[in-house]
Amino acid sequence: MSGRFAPYGWSLLLHGVLVALLGVSLHAPSPRPQAVAPAEVEPIQARAVDEAQVQAEVQRLRDEARRQQQQEEARRKQLQDEAQRARETRQREEQRAAELKRRAAEEQKQRAAAEQERKAKEAAEQKRLAELKQAQAEAEKKRVAEEKRAAELAAQRKQEEDARKKAAAEVELKAKMAEAQRQMEAEAQKRAQERARQNATLVQQYIADIRNKVERNWLRPPTARPGMTCTVLVQQLPTGDVVGVRITRGSGDAVFDRAVENAVHKASPLPPPPVPEIWEREIEFIFEAR
Repeated sequence: MSGRFAPYGWSLLLHGVLVALLGVSLHAPSPRPQAVAPAEVEPIQARAVDEAQVQAEVQRLRDEARRQQQQEEARRKQLQDEAQRARETRQREEQRAAELKRRAAEEQKQRAAAEQERKAKEAAEQKRLAELKQAQAEAEKKRVAEEKRAAELAAQRKQEEDARKKAAAEVELKAKMAEAQRQMEAEAQKRAQERARQNATLVQQYIADIRNKVERNWLRPPTARPGMTCTVLVQQLPTGDVVGVRITRGSGDAVFDRAVENAVHKASPLPPPPVPEIWEREIEFIFEAR
C-alpha cells in the first residue's frame, strides 16, 4: 500500500512546501517608507512574478496530482477488474472442478453399481449352474440305480427261468434216459436171447433198407463223385427216431460227409427191422455215392 499511495505523499509534501514559501512571502514585515528612487521598484515586480510562478507551479502540481490520482484510480480499477476476473475464473474453475468431481463420483457410483450387478449376475449364474449340475448328478445317480435294479431283476428272473428250465430239462432228460435205459436193457436182454437166431441176411436187408431210405433223403452235393464212401454210425430209438449220427470213417470230403449226416437225420424215423430181434440201437453202415 505504501507504493500505491507514494505519489499522493510527494504531492502533499510539495504542496506543503509551496504553501509555506507563499506564506513567508506574504506575511513578511513591510519595510519602512523611505525615499526610494524610481529604480527601486524592481523588487516588487520580482515578487509578483514569483507569486505567479508559484501559482502556476501549484496548478501544475495539482494537475499532476489529479492526473496521478486518475491513473491510480484507473490502475486500482484495473486491478479490481483483474481481481474480479480472477475470482470469476477461480469460481468457474472451482465449479468445473466440482462438476468433474461430481461426474467422477457419479461414474464411480455407476461403475460400482454395474460391478455389483455383474457380480450378482455371475453369482446367480454360478448358483444356477451348480444347481443344474447337482440335478444332473442326482438324475444320473437315479438312472444308474434304476438300471442296476432293472439289471438285477432281469438277472434274477433269468436265473430263476434258467433254473426252472434246467430242472425241467433234467427231469425230462432223466425220464428219457430212464426210459431209454429201460428199453435198452430190455432190448439188450432180447438181443442176448435172440441173437443166435438172427439171420445175417435179415440184418443185411435191414441195413440195406436204412441205407436206401438215407439215399432217398440225400441231397447230392456238387463235390460228390461216384464211388465216394463214408462209414456212418447211427444211434436210434426203438421207434426208429435218430438220436445221433457220427461219421466213423470219412470220405475225405467234409461237404460229402455232412450231406450224408443230414440225410440220416432226414430219414428219421428209420425203417423198422424185419424182425424186432435184429434191432440195434447203433447201426453202422457204409454209404456209397452212385
